[in-house]
Amino acid sequence: MMKTTTIVTLGILSTASAIGCTNFGQRDPVPPPTVFNPTGSEVSQVSYEEEGVQRGQSPEAGEATGNSWWDPTGVGAKTLEVTGNTSENKALAKNLFKQAETLYEQGMAAEGKERAAKLNEAAGLFKRAGVYAPDSAIEEDSLMYAGECYFFLDNYPEATKQYDQLVKKYQNSKHLDAVGARRFKLARYWLDRHSKERSWAIQPNFTDEQLPLFDRFGNAIKLFDLIRLDDPTGDLADDATLAAANAHFREGNFESADRFYTDLRENFPTSEHQFTAHYLGVVTKLKVYQGPEYDGKPLEEAEKLLTRIKRQFPDKTQENMKVIEKLDFDIRAAQAERLWQKAAFYDGRAEYQGAYHYYAQVIDKFPSSNMAEAAKKRIDEIKGRPGTPVPPAQFLYGWLERKKDLPIPSQTPIENIATRADDDTETR
Repeated sequence: MMKTTTIVTLGILSTASAIGCTNFGQRDPVPPPTVFNPTGSEVSQVSYEEEGVQRGQSPEAGEATGNSWWDPTGVGAKTLEVTGNTSENKALAKNLFKQAETLYEQGMAAEGKERAAKLNEAAGLFKRAGVYAPDSAIEEDSLMYAGECYFFLDNYPEATKQYDQLVKKYQNSKHLDAVGARRFKLARYWLDRHSKERSWAIQPNFTDEQLPLFDRFGNAIKLFDLIRLDDPTGDLADDATLAAANAHFREGNFESADRFYTDLRENFPTSEHQFTAHYLGVVTKLKVYQGPEYDGKPLEEAEKLLTRIKRQFPDKTQENMKVIEKLDFDIRAAQAERLWQKAAFYDGRAEYQGAYHYYAQVIDKFPSSNMAEAAKKRIDEIKGRPGTPVPPAQFLYGWLERKKDLPIPSQTPIENIATRADDDTETR
């Protein structure tokens, strides 16, 4: 399986993925149903032979078809399947799976309406087979191939539903790689449709079976998340993380993009996308930073991340020197602006000691900037002024300090005065 390759050159990000084709009008040729293994190769065709049946024998007709003497049409059996009240019947499950296999092969070889009819029927039989063989390889394969039928019918929401049920019930399924590849394709397709045909997240879709009922962007991000969460050590986990981050970046959701880039840097340290995650992480943090009046933590994180890029990716840094220098300049300019803002704040309050402190920092840390010259000029202007402003009620404080004009308080304790008053009363 080829991996997603991302190249950053002169600030322009170009992402090209070889995982599937975004043109869903051209299908990859698909062989008859086979067992997927974790390595991506294919083994012998799926088949389930009857267990405990001697050559020349066969199960009862009613067991193999789902019909019985009281229900010759099978309607009652299908009703039980829908309500989940069926009992395990391996013989029937194997027979249904075999019929579905045959229809799947015929459908993939057919065109037009015949193809759609056979794949629809095959999907129904695969789902029925799984119902009669719960917690078995038959059910696992049935869920996978029901999803494949819907995938090639272009009914992508139903296909994702089958894949979700498969992975939810069989977390270590042998089909996990195949499901991840399908999810990745569908997520990219929904993002592509979202960028071309903008719609509100709450705007329903009743006409196009290729799209989810609501929020194609949100559903695409959900598929990327499922790839990461259901198979975190798989080949596509880091690709899905980068794809989700880039999707949020393009939408202007910079805080969400920052979370995904951070996740990629921290949880996929051996990923080939590490440089991209670092570089775009710096860009995203600068986007999240709102200016000198707000929290400066994103700016500090961007500076640390840029320092790590230079140390960890020296070759990539040389290749992309212009964009790295541009990021460095933007960070330093924002830092100088923060210091100048603080200096101006204290200057405006006539707290010249604080203003002098921050003007001096501007000169010391950014000597070549235009702010350094302005800071030097302002320091000369405020030189000799008091470090703190004169209180506006200073004349009042001075008046209160003139003790000679105030009456001298009595030295007699209050309790003694009270005692004397009591004595005078008794005397009277």
